[in-house]
Parts: sequence; C-alpha cells; structure tokens
Amino acid sequence: MQLFPNYYFIPTGINKEVADLIIKECDAMEHEESSVYAEARTTSVVDTKLRKSTHTWIAMDNWIAGMMKHFVECANREEFHYDLDKWSNQIQYTVYDGEGSHYTWHNDIATSIYDPNNCRKLSISLILSDPEEYEGGEFQLLLLGMDKMETFKPPIGSAIIFPSTAKHRVRPVKSGCRRSLVGWYGGPAFR
Repeated sequence: MQLFPNYYFIPTGINKEVADLIIKECDAMEHEESSVYAEARTTSVVDTKLRKSTHTWIAMDNWIAGMMKHFVECANREEFHYDLDKWSNQIQYTVYDGEGSHYTWHNDIATSIYDPNNCRKLSISLILSDPEEYEGGEFQLLLLGMDKMETFKPPIGSAIIFPSTAKHRVRPVKSGCRRSLVGWYGGPAFR
C-alpha cells in the first residue's frame, strides 16, 4: 500500500510562445557551470561526471517564480498536504545543451540558504523544451517505497512536482538542447 504520493503532473497550458518568452529572458542572464553539493552539503563543486549543465538564477519575486508557486501550491493542496510557506532558494533555469549533458541520481533535500528554519519539501521541474528539440534527456524519478522508476519526456509546459526527498535524474542528452525551470518550495523541518 502506498502511503505517500510520488509526484503530481500538471499540463500547465504554457505554450511555445510563453516558453520562448521565458527562455529569452533567462538566456539573457549570466550563466554558470552547474555544480553539486560536496560531501557535507555545505559547499558545492563542479563535477561533470555527476552533473553537466549550465544554469542561472531567477529571483523569487519574479513573475516566473509566481507562476511556479501557483503550480506547487495546487499540487500541495490536491496531493501532498505539506506545511509549506515559501521558496527555499531562487528558481533555477537549467540548460542541458549537447551530447552528454546530464545530472546523475540525487535528491533535493536541503535547508534554505536564506532561512535555517526552512527546508526543501517539494521540488518542481517545469519543462520549457519541446521533446522534439532534443534526444535523450529524460527526467526519471524513483518512486518512494517502491522498486519502480517513472520516466518522463513530457510536452512543453509540463510541470512535475515531487517530494524533495525523492531520488531523480536527467538522463544524458544525445543531441539538441533541453531547458527547464527548477524550484524548491519549503517550510518548517519535518517532524
């Protein structure tokens, strides 16, 4: 018997025109090589064996963050029922460009960099690329308490909301470019 939901999928209605507007805004920002947390989760390091992508950060009061907040709150109200109060970090615009771009298995659980009393509880991945624009790059999620994995390569504008404790990855891109928005909504520590 499954006690906790594994994910919530929203076909948001964001079309290519809106996705292109987000991409244009985010591509104009300065990008950096993506990093991973070091052993103690207090610092991050670039390790292309674990993660190969670039990203930039979007302020939590940006219209994009407001839209994503709505999706997370809908998922939480319908499915998860967590005690949530705010974003734990800024929104990340992530670009997996070209062969070999990927992110190995990981979870998103961490304390907010802004508030030590806030921990990540729900993660959201909002897909901005049409699945025809890239080969590979599937999002995979290990289902909590089960020996199963769900694989997604959804249409543009799809949002996947899942517990930040869940292991997930982005499989290697074989060709093309995969763009997404990632965010972590949190609240007081789990009891």
